[in-house]
Amino acid sequence: YTSEILDKYRRDGLLRSQNLGNAKTELGPHVYAIADRSFRQMMAPPRKSQSILISGESGAGKTESTKIVMLYLTTLGSANLEQDDEQTSVMDRVLQSNPILEAFGNAKTLRNDNSSRFGKFIELGFNRAGYLQGAKVQTYLLEKVRLAYHASGERNYHIFYQLLRGATEEQKKQYHFHDGLTQGLELSAYFHYTGQGGAPHLREFTDESGLQYTLKGMRGMGWPEDKINTVLSLIAGLLHLGQIDFKSETNDSGIEAAVVQDDTILEHSATFLGVDIDKLRVALTERVIVARGQEITTQLTAEKAHDARDALAKTIYGGLFLWVVSQVNKSICWEHDSDVKSSCGVLDIFGFECFAVNSFEQLCINFTNEALQQQ
Repeated sequence: YTSEILDKYRRDGLLRSQNLGNAKTELGPHVYAIADRSFRQMMAPPRKSQSILISGESGAGKTESTKIVMLYLTTLGSANLEQDDEQTSVMDRVLQSNPILEAFGNAKTLRNDNSSRFGKFIELGFNRAGYLQGAKVQTYLLEKVRLAYHASGERNYHIFYQLLRGATEEQKKQYHFHDGLTQGLELSAYFHYTGQGGAPHLREFTDESGLQYTLKGMRGMGWPEDKINTVLSLIAGLLHLGQIDFKSETNDSGIEAAVVQDDTILEHSATFLGVDIDKLRVALTERVIVARGQEITTQLTAEKAHDARDALAKTIYGGLFLWVVSQVNKSICWEHDSDVKSSCGVLDIFGFECFAVNSFEQLCINFTNEALQQQ
């Protein structure tokens, strides 16, 4: 996958598109060959858009293949240009979107250290001359259940571990990540949302370097520092939200009701999530039912309050993920639809997995994967 190999397939594809190919020098099967064929078919009359489907079981190499295909297509879309800073910037921004999407949408499973826990369709738009104009990302079925629960040996989404292990001492103080409160445990093993699986390290790269790649990608997208800090604050807020515990107390009606055990943790979570502490308390310990225009408030038990906490965390993270994708699209998408003549789409579908406990989301993921494999 070196630049020399890429250039060989690019030259070979160019000659074949002009009917100048030589059978004696035919190159072997390669991901580059598939990407090149897609690009040449897109450029040939009648200029039909193309799609590449990358599927397979978890750990088969889908995510890496997607990045290789994107690198090849963006290189072709910029190959005939002189050193134009704007066009180079488009190519760089498209490629720099990968570490951001992986940080928020990928996680370690038992079979794969960098498993995509969502599906994504990346559409690369080219003008009439075949020059890259930008890209659009559509996402499907984020596995939100992973936020509240993951099995032994697995991990939550990368961004949580990147922040806990890669944050500077100043950031740890800012986000109240105190080693002194962990009773000797590493921060990633201490927090409930990151420590359920033992917070294992990745084999191919460290979380410290992963945070730097993620931040580099965000800055490459043109995100200002205050936007980056807001995103990291939300991640910190979710980590503290997972630390909120409840105890049962008997209310005036003689019913067991949930009460937040530690208001300090609740305050940290509310601060970083940017919400009112009293409203967060109510959201975690009470349920409001509207019937015939009337509101009926019911106090939750401690067990139900834990469920409400996890449901709220999944909802917040799901919204954050969609917002991150929308911000990525703002940075990499083309300005005018009229500039794009045709496109090459790459579908990176989530891998087939079978866990000890399988959620409904995993059923949908496996069903989608099986259906696409049979096409």
